[in-house]
This record gives sequence, structure tokens and C-alpha cells, in this order.
Amino acid sequence: MISLASVLILTILILYLSYVFTKSLGKGIGLKRGGTCMQMLDRLPLGQDKAVAVVRLGSRYYLIGIASSQITLLAEVSGEDINLKTVESSLPAGGEGYPDFKKLLKKYTDRHRKDE
Repeated sequence: MISLASVLILTILILYLSYVFTKSLGKGIGLKRGGTCMQMLDRLPLGQDKAVAVVRLGSRYYLIGIASSQITLLAEVSGEDINLKTVESSLPAGGEGYPDFKKLLKKYTDRHRKDE
């Protein structure tokens, strides 16, 4: 009976320590991405290991392409093209969203096609 109680107590202790450890580890991984000078405003996944994103660097905004092996600058975006209130409030909750980002991406991809 004592060995059964000790196994139960040990199991509860291990579960509690796992909980405390993962909770403390998770505090460093928040939804806020960015530093003091650079911040990722929005990101749109395009496939496995591929995405496009809008990044703010100081007072400038850039549209970048992200792949597993490289990051490519697609365009510099003017501040007027970005609706910051919508971007800040549209953190992805369920996988949908980014309507303004899609319009912005379409605008810059259409412009790039016309240049060629």
C-alpha cells in the first residue's frame, strides 16, 4: 500500500513539474513578434515552408518572401498602403483573415508583372 501511494505521489509530482516547466517556457514565446527597431506586421503562408510578410524597419515597410532556404525582398511598401489598425487587430485567430494583406500582395504582384 505504501509503494502504491509513493508511485501516485511521484506521478503527481512529475505532472506538476512538467506543467510548471512548460508554463515558464511558454512565457518567452508570445504572440508579439518584433524588437525595438524591427517588427513583422503581417504574414501570409503560401505553402509548406513558404510565406510572404510585411516587415516594419524603423519608419519603412517592406514586402518580403520567405522560403526555407532564403528571404527575398519583393518590394518596399509605402506607409499609406498599410492600414496599421487593421494589421494590429488582425492577428490570426483561426487561419482566416488578412483581407488587406491579400489586396496589398495582389497590388504589388500585378505591378511586378506589368514591369516585365
